[in-house]
Amino acid sequence: MQPGLIYGPGDTSGVRTLLLQYLQRKLPMVPSGVAYCWAHVADEARGHILAMEKGRAGRTYMLAGPVHTLVDALQIAEGITGIPAPNIHLPPGIFKGAAALMRLAETMITLPPAASSESLQVLAGVTYLGHAARAREELGWHTQSLRDGLTETLRHEMRLLGMTPKC
Repeated sequence: MQPGLIYGPGDTSGVRTLLLQYLQRKLPMVPSGVAYCWAHVADEARGHILAMEKGRAGRTYMLAGPVHTLVDALQIAEGITGIPAPNIHLPPGIFKGAAALMRLAETMITLPPAASSESLQVLAGVTYLGHAARAREELGWHTQSLRDGLTETLRHEMRLLGMTPKC
């Protein structure tokens, strides 16, 4: 099984951190070149179950949801919550340069994970895209739209933050 970018209620990854920063208006800028195949956690779990039930031994199944850039995803989030998405979109070159500087710094000091050269290189426009055609055809797998999945996820996170969901 090869998942897409997993998000949803209960997430503890960097995706959740990013969504929390967005909800708290602590995300002033985002990279413009990053794109993912967004897949809701419930859809990913269902895909794994389908693979156990219907999958063929030795086959690889990509559970890749719809492709959206990070900029697109946050614009969808703005439409759901009414909270403005960051309007500063940094180009990949900024992150490539910062990654090169951090590679040097890492030889002298320990950096927080978000400031590591590897993390910055990812923000430079690395994309994790795939196609779920085999999973759809052989397993009957599908995933919900990013709008639907983000609506549930953002409602959940807003309640945890003590915010009144408008979505």
